[in-house]
Amino acid sequence: MTNETFAALPGGQEPESTETLASRLIQMYARDESLTREAVAMPAAAHRRAAVQKARAEHGQVLKVIVRANGWPSSEAVGEQASIAALTILLHADDPAFQLSCEQLVRATVQAGESPAIHGAYVEDLCAVLQGRKQRYGTQIDPKLLRPHPIDAPERITERRRAVGLPPLADEITQLLATQRRRL
Repeated sequence: MTNETFAALPGGQEPESTETLASRLIQMYARDESLTREAVAMPAAAHRRAAVQKARAEHGQVLKVIVRANGWPSSEAVGEQASIAALTILLHADDPAFQLSCEQLVRATVQAGESPAIHGAYVEDLCAVLQGRKQRYGTQIDPKLLRPHPIDAPERITERRRAVGLPPLADEITQLLATQRRRL
C-alpha cells in the first residue's frame, strides 16, 4: 500500500488519499456512535434503531470496497484512530461472509506490526462466534444475556487478554453492567 492513494470509491469515483480515507472512516465511526447514542437514549423509538442498522449496512459496504481494493486499513496505513474506526465498522457490519473474509487480513497486519494485537483479538473472537466456536478473548458479548459468548479455556482468559492489551474480563463485564443500569 502506498500513502498517496488508498482506496477507490463506489461509483467509479477517483481514489482517495490516505488522509481523506482516514477522515472518511472516522466520520463513519462518529455517525455510528451518534446514531447508537440516540437509539439507546430512546429505546422505544424503532426508527432510531432502524437508522443505526441502515448506517451500519452502508458503512459495511464502503469498508468492503476499501478492503477489496487495498486490503485492511491498518494503523500504519491510515493511523490508529481510523484503523479503530475500520475495526468497529467491521464488528458492527451485518455481513458474516465479509467479516470472516477479513480475519486473515487483520491477522496479517497484526503479525507485521502494522496494527495492534487487540484488533486481531476482536476479529478472531467475532469469527469464532460467527462459526459457532468458542472465543479466546471474551470480546464478544451476548447482548440479551450481557455476558460473553462461550470462551475456550476460560481459566487462561486473563493471561490471553493481558497479552493483547485487554483489561480483565471481569472489569469489562462490571463496566458493561454499570452502563446498562444507567440506561434503565
